[in-house]
Amino acid sequence: MNKSFIFLLLIAVSLCVSFGAGSNAESASIYLVATPTPTPLAEIERLELDKNEVLIPCPPIDNIPKEGRACPDDDGLVAVKTIVRNPKKAPLVYAYTVSGGRIVGQGEKVVWDLKGVRPGTYTITAAIDDGRGFSYETKNQTIPVRECDCPLICICPTLSVSGGGVIKAGETVEFTANVSGGTAADITYNWTISQGEIIEGQGTSKITVKTTKETTGTITATVEIGGDLCAVCLRTASESATIIK
Repeated sequence: MNKSFIFLLLIAVSLCVSFGAGSNAESASIYLVATPTPTPLAEIERLELDKNEVLIPCPPIDNIPKEGRACPDDDGLVAVKTIVRNPKKAPLVYAYTVSGGRIVGQGEKVVWDLKGVRPGTYTITAAIDDGRGFSYETKNQTIPVRECDCPLICICPTLSVSGGGVIKAGETVEFTANVSGGTAADITYNWTISQGEIIEGQGTSKITVKTTKETTGTITATVEIGGDLCAVCLRTASESATIIK
């Protein structure tokens, strides 16, 4: 083999050629030299959140003070801090991605805004780039978002009866139960009258009462409401009609 050709080949491809000893046969070993990977200038040690969870607050109730509610107020904002090891004080670029909500601010300290998200577990990923293009260090954190265990608040409805007025004996008169507000559902109605006859509406919020020509004085209609009312709620109300000849 031409030694000059071998020498030129070594220079052209940067190969190391060795010839085996103790053998008449000529052999060669070829080694590729790998380029070392640069060490990152900085790395993320940990990602800190100032909350362990986010609570979706209870609906506002005007007559229930804050200290009487089951959950404290939660603004849905989480303070985030990226702790890095950066011994050479390299300038860093910070980037954040989240599976829900949005990031407010930039740099090592930002705010994760989770207002309005649905209950679930959400992830934030923090990343740094030291500007050399080969290193992009990341760290993840998760946080649960749950609905507050809101207490069942009992609020009484307002109750009144309207109708009545002045009627002639023998005419009919209407009475209406007016129920508004409160937390009770499926209100029931039971009417009683001092005289006359309920000819329509018993069990509903409005009744029609029939009088006779002999009816005199007044007719008082009283309604009693039922349902899942608080024990302290007003349940009855009345209204009267005056009978004239």
